[in-house]
Amino acid sequence: MESFGGRPVVEVSINGKGPYDFILDTGANITVVDAALSQELQLSSSGVSTALVGGGAGPQTVNISEMRVGEAQLHDMMAAAMPLGGFFKDQGAPRGVLSAAMLPGYLLTFDYPGKQITLVTGELPRADEQSIFSYPSGEVIPTLPIKVAGIETRIHVDTGAPFGITLPMKFAKQVPLAAEPKEAKPVRTPQGEFPVSTAPVKGEIRIGKYIIVIDDVRFSDVNPGHSAPTGQVGGDVLQHFAVTLDSKNHRIRLAQ
Repeated sequence: MESFGGRPVVEVSINGKGPYDFILDTGANITVVDAALSQELQLSSSGVSTALVGGGAGPQTVNISEMRVGEAQLHDMMAAAMPLGGFFKDQGAPRGVLSAAMLPGYLLTFDYPGKQITLVTGELPRADEQSIFSYPSGEVIPTLPIKVAGIETRIHVDTGAPFGITLPMKFAKQVPLAAEPKEAKPVRTPQGEFPVSTAPVKGEIRIGKYIIVIDDVRFSDVNPGHSAPTGQVGGDVLQHFAVTLDSKNHRIRLAQ
């Protein structure tokens, strides 16, 4: 596992060329290729646009005959082609984002402490809602149950987010806080720019059997491709776990 600003990065080859650095993102519902790389590889357009939150057409999609991640092979896949320079400005920035949902049938493990990503065939045991969790079959992006100071909700598992816990804005008025929320740097996404505030929570934060210790919770309606804000758990929390995704059976495991 390489890292770009707290986001896990893997090397991929596309149509026999590469390797290229891609962020491996559980929070992405479609794979994205930087427009410059798409042009360089002469990827053919599929003639379909991705849908944006709130309606309207998003970036054009392109066809990829083969993508390889280690020994795993993906064939005849569709990806969105769009400029990524506005989001990843550093030198040596990744050339795309690989959606973790594109690997059904594999157990995909992000071992943050061990700095490794593994792909093996298989499936997770049935959910116990303590360390192995199920999420609805209609959801591409996995979710986890979370209890914040006694208030329960579900949040996305987003390896593409370098932050800790983000809750929708409405929870800033529902969760007991130890201090008034402070405005933070807004988040830019393909769907637009979203304001962010942060505050310490007065109470325990728990995901299954795990107690999460963080200084501040973020509040924002930032949304990775969905019509209603859900919130995320990102790299600042996930860095303490090995996170295994079984997208075929819609299960996810946290091992501390």
